[in-house]
Amino acid sequence: MALAVITAVMVEAEYSDTAAERQEAAEYRALLEVTSLAQVEGETLSPDGRFCVETAGRTETYISGLIVPETLQVTDTDSGEVLWRDQGWLTQSAAWSPDSRLLALAYSTRTQSGSKIVDTQTWTDWDFTLPDGSPIPEYVFFPEDWARWRGDSSLEVTLGRGDGEEPHTYRCSMSADEGVRLTGSVLEETAEVLSEDYDFDHDGVPETTEIVTVWESEGDRAAWHELWVTTADGELLWNQEAAEAHVGWTSLFALEVGDQDYLLRYDPYMGQGSATYAYQIFSLDETGAEQVLRENNVDFDINFGSPYHEGFDAAALADFLEEVHGYLDQSTLLLSTEGGKFCTGGSGAEFRLDTDLLDSLCPYDETRSLRENLENLERFRTAARQAAEIA
Repeated sequence: MALAVITAVMVEAEYSDTAAERQEAAEYRALLEVTSLAQVEGETLSPDGRFCVETAGRTETYISGLIVPETLQVTDTDSGEVLWRDQGWLTQSAAWSPDSRLLALAYSTRTQSGSKIVDTQTWTDWDFTLPDGSPIPEYVFFPEDWARWRGDSSLEVTLGRGDGEEPHTYRCSMSADEGVRLTGSVLEETAEVLSEDYDFDHDGVPETTEIVTVWESEGDRAAWHELWVTTADGELLWNQEAAEAHVGWTSLFALEVGDQDYLLRYDPYMGQGSATYAYQIFSLDETGAEQVLRENNVDFDINFGSPYHEGFDAAALADFLEEVHGYLDQSTLLLSTEGGKFCTGGSGAEFRLDTDLLDSLCPYDETRSLRENLENLERFRTAARQAAEIA
């Protein structure tokens, strides 16, 4: 009898557990049926209207009030054909390049985030990593405005940080030649908004001017800098790169002419003794195109006495430099990498380069005019070259 009682109790417990499990499973299935499938956020349709990115299929995974989809896919909007697919995620967001060729995707689970870029010509994809090659750390997520295309193959990716830490932004440069698998590189970038606002497009609404620095993969040296002019709604109107390597030297200033704001670009280039000094004063139109107000340049050669010497017109060079001085004296430095040194702020008057042509052997004489100093430089260097050849 005791055995019968024990057996009856065990059967009743097993039946009770099984019934409870069936009830729980039924309730879970009912929940799944009425719960929304996680959708794609952001730009689901490509700018040219050819492609649509969407989620498809329902898993039995319920997280945070959503059903995780089976797949994330890109389809042809005309035929409905699936052209690319990957697994579905709890969240997924899309951002298309302006020419519709590249699709940037960000996705996440409860703890992990990732991103990849899809090439719609080769239908290959590239996985985003941090500059050192490591994946995105746990609990680091994408903010709502995580992606900004800066052209057809350059993408800015922003990652949010916890505990009050500032977000980090990365520059992805994509290579997507036809017939070759998509590849990319990642460098971190930082931005400094300049204190003064200027109206370079003359529409009555000031733009924001900022310096963006893209860092080497080690993060301790700048790869290059960029001066950005952005509209009041945050759209990039115009930008220019500047690097500390000689080929990337340039200087950009803000200049007021006739009560209106202009940009002044000054490029005094010299290589192997041959030089071209040039400047442009320009505004911007509504598309960001440069509208040149004034410009000038002068060519010269300081290889005095050499059979390869091409000429040196001291009067023309002095006229050019004095013209530039007038503009520099009224300007404010925005960005310069001249001489391999990055700097910003201060008066453009500090960028007079005429005395750089002279040295301790032939110093600048303050009692003489600029033209006279340059003529003296030509005589001194020519005589020194001839004396060296005789010796």
